[in-house]
Amino acid sequence: MVTRVVPEHSKSAVGRASKLVGKGKGTPEKLAEARAVLSNFRSAHAFPLNAVTVTVRQKALAVNPNAVVAQRLKRLPTILDKLARIPTMSVTTMHDLGGCRVVFESVPEVERLVEDLRDLPRSRNRVTRVYDYLHDDPGPKRSGYRGVHLAYEYGASKEEYHGLRIELQVRTQLQHAWATAVETMDLFSGSELKYSKGEADVIRFFILVSSLMAHEEGTAPVPGAAASVPELLDELADLENRLGIVGRLRGYAAIAGNHATSDRRNALTLELRRSAGALTVTVHETMAKAEARLTELEALNDDDLDAVLVNIARISQLQAAYPNYYADTSMFTEFVESRLDDHLLQTA
Repeated sequence: MVTRVVPEHSKSAVGRASKLVGKGKGTPEKLAEARAVLSNFRSAHAFPLNAVTVTVRQKALAVNPNAVVAQRLKRLPTILDKLARIPTMSVTTMHDLGGCRVVFESVPEVERLVEDLRDLPRSRNRVTRVYDYLHDDPGPKRSGYRGVHLAYEYGASKEEYHGLRIELQVRTQLQHAWATAVETMDLFSGSELKYSKGEADVIRFFILVSSLMAHEEGTAPVPGAAASVPELLDELADLENRLGIVGRLRGYAAIAGNHATSDRRNALTLELRRSAGALTVTVHETMAKAEARLTELEALNDDDLDAVLVNIARISQLQAAYPNYYADTSMFTEFVESRLDDHLLQTA
């Protein structure tokens, strides 16, 4: 029998632990206690995350049977890093401690699922807000990120989880390819492009590609990159010639590891050794064992190790759902090269 993790502390206690960790002030013992409080609160999101994902998966596969649906708990190091960057933040206000992701082939499919879920009758897990980073309200982020997010609040049968928040990300394959390329650059180079931090020209490169993808999909352009396609390509070609981003991303793809092939289990841990380019995927008998392994890895405080817990219906879809851990940026690099090649022919 799988033991469910339940919240062991009040939200005010979690808030105090957040501030203590964010400010980094206190004895090692107090900080360790605070991190344990945050770890429990994060792990308690596994049950409501699964409850939301069950509904999302059913609706997504009705839209497209080939949709990729996956779920994950936010990594503890990522949570601690965010608190360090924003010391006034409380973990209780984060929407994405538990995250579900759906990847479709097209924008109309994204729009259909969002509409179906937003207006779902009699659902106790209610959508509290929709963040539309595709259309004009509010449109793509200045970083170039595009997609649609739904913020959920759990309110179903288990009262101990009431009020816990889950985030659903819905993207097209192109939007997912862009986000994967950014995350891969961050994973292997140590940059923070995801937060618009890093070399200005590299940030601009990804903004331009995102706007070109928006043109392709007929959605709103990225702020600051609303020029015509030829103008965007002129600027992109110059940056690629100077920076060689495509080559860098291809270099990161030399990853080796032990990859699961069975589809019988769906609780996994991914362990990426950045310096060695080695990825290990471990299939666990239960979610509890997967959570225990993640806790063990996170306790190492190893900057070279990037670990995540993933729950996915079919392991064969793992690379499609989390390609950044495989440095799989092939869709992104192929998009950039094909557009630049066409542009070169047209301007020759």
